[in-house]
Amino acid sequence: MFETYYHTHLGNMSNLAYKKLTLQSSTFQNKRGRILSSDKAVDGINITNNEVHSCASTMEEARPYWYVDLGQEYCLKYVEIANRGDCCAQRLHDVEVTVAGHYKDFKKLCGFFKGPGTAGQIVVLNCPLKTKGRYVKIQIVDGIENFLTLCEVRVIGK
Repeated sequence: MFETYYHTHLGNMSNLAYKKLTLQSSTFQNKRGRILSSDKAVDGINITNNEVHSCASTMEEARPYWYVDLGQEYCLKYVEIANRGDCCAQRLHDVEVTVAGHYKDFKKLCGFFKGPGTAGQIVVLNCPLKTKGRYVKIQIVDGIENFLTLCEVRVIGK
């Protein structure tokens, strides 16, 4: 099985989300009883086949979200999202990435991806210059019946 690890340092920046505390609006459990918990999106394993169970996924719902607590405030450069590669890639659409300080206000927009996503696509959303935050939230903001599946999320900054 091919695995790519994404917890490496990038010059003076690094993946701030690697193995940090995460939360999602709901958690999907497949027919075999596998739980697609929020922490799978920051495990450092970039396998986009959901059947390998390395992806996080919400249940089908309106405005599903996922977020990571970076532990403290950092200066953020960009956010990378690895989309599902085995099927259902179009489910990644109308995704808003917002950033919050210690009070989880999520008012700072880092980026928006209209989509729909393609199989295994890596979506890169550049944050505006001098974006600072502790929490990074990914949310589908359009539609009433959506799954949010994230196979890997990297938050790059320092």
